[in-house]
Amino acid sequence: MKPSRTLLFLLAVIGVLALIGRAMPEGGLRLGTLTLEFPDPRGMLLMAKEKKVDISDIIALEVDSLNADRVDTLAVDTPRVPVNVALAYPNDDPGMLRPALAALNNASKGTRPVRVLHYGDSQLEGDRVTSYLRNKFQLRWGGGGTGLVPILDVGPSFSVDREPSENWRRYSVMERQKPALTHERFGALWSFCRYTPAVADSLIVDSVAQEGSILFRKVKRAYGRSQQYSRCRVFFGHNRRPITLELSVDGGVPESKEYEAGNTLRIADFTLGSPSSVQLTFKGADSPEVYGVSFESANGVVVDNIAARGAGGTELRKIDKGLLRTMYDALDVKLLILQYGGNAIPHIESAAEADEYGSWVASQIITLKKLCPDAPVLFIGPSDMSIKDGTTWVTRPWVEETNAALKKHALANGAAYFDLYTAMGGRNSMVSWVEADPPLAAPDYTHFSPQGASKMAELFCTALFNDLQALAKTEAKHVE
Repeated sequence: MKPSRTLLFLLAVIGVLALIGRAMPEGGLRLGTLTLEFPDPRGMLLMAKEKKVDISDIIALEVDSLNADRVDTLAVDTPRVPVNVALAYPNDDPGMLRPALAALNNASKGTRPVRVLHYGDSQLEGDRVTSYLRNKFQLRWGGGGTGLVPILDVGPSFSVDREPSENWRRYSVMERQKPALTHERFGALWSFCRYTPAVADSLIVDSVAQEGSILFRKVKRAYGRSQQYSRCRVFFGHNRRPITLELSVDGGVPESKEYEAGNTLRIADFTLGSPSSVQLTFKGADSPEVYGVSFESANGVVVDNIAARGAGGTELRKIDKGLLRTMYDALDVKLLILQYGGNAIPHIESAAEADEYGSWVASQIITLKKLCPDAPVLFIGPSDMSIKDGTTWVTRPWVEETNAALKKHALANGAAYFDLYTAMGGRNSMVSWVEADPPLAAPDYTHFSPQGASKMAELFCTALFNDLQALAKTEAKHVE
């Protein structure tokens, strides 16, 4: 074909596409459950090019390696972070952190570890984000171990490998159970597991031997401190028949503990040494509700990863508070970190709805403060999230309003607030995180990549440690 004819053909194709774009109704053409969209040529020609958010300071921010194994103190200056990275406090007073600071400074002298609970949504799944925070805390205040781990989870963990027997079933506050449960005993992990079905007492067959086992293995990919533990605690309860719990270290002779039927929280405590693998085996006609298995050091700090896919941070209302309080007391919780907002934003359609969501979250903060009166609450707000607008990715509607509402209600109810949206660059910054090399966020323009999760955790943790360091210096001056 002659060049002139090729040019005419291309111009004809472009003209036809332009006509289709002009004829396409705003919002696209609905075809059943599908929506067919086509860019308007006028919009493409007149559209101002979005200015890319500069995140060079975040890209340059150094993160800890997996092999770091030092114990710092707050006397050591912490790194600087971008100027817009900081925690906001009620009445602009970081003094709310004093109980946590005192507990952390004495963590290495105690007889059990100080507990930091990190709750969140799918951004935290698989120990993402939390594993980095845990390492930072343990390097600074000592301690080791992964903390609480469920028998079953929605995905694999970065910090521990699990090999459960096939008869385990997971019950979560996030899922509708069939048949429906007759209770709300989900515990601190918002879930529990059983190796026999949750049936009526009359349907339990006492003559049939039942058992459920799980093998936990250490992994080389994890941070070194999380693999240094010498203690295993198993949280379980509400078994309607006697059970035997066996723990075997590295395939050795198991240690056995027996328990009568009971309807309270029980904690089996095992000393491990320094194992590579741990196998737990429950034996009994009726499974207990297993609320979690904790691998921890004798003292120092343990940070628990508690992620719930789809959670908005308001699910606490559906959990039995009596069991929760008992479990929190046994864990010795000294700091609570909440990270929510991303799952609510796609369903918010006005500033009023954003504010209403903020008030719902505030009610959960109030409840947690009652359950853990000595534990300060820190809230990490939602990240930037992008949605396709024609051919470009832009910040989702109502992200900024939801972030502002969460901040307002958190501060009004005694929680500190970390504005992650602003810290990562603000409006349309998610695009820069996705396009970074290596990418700091996933192609869904919502979730962080592993590298991005570490950057996000470093921003938060350094801001927090800077404030703790400043508070420690102020406390020292008062003593003098």
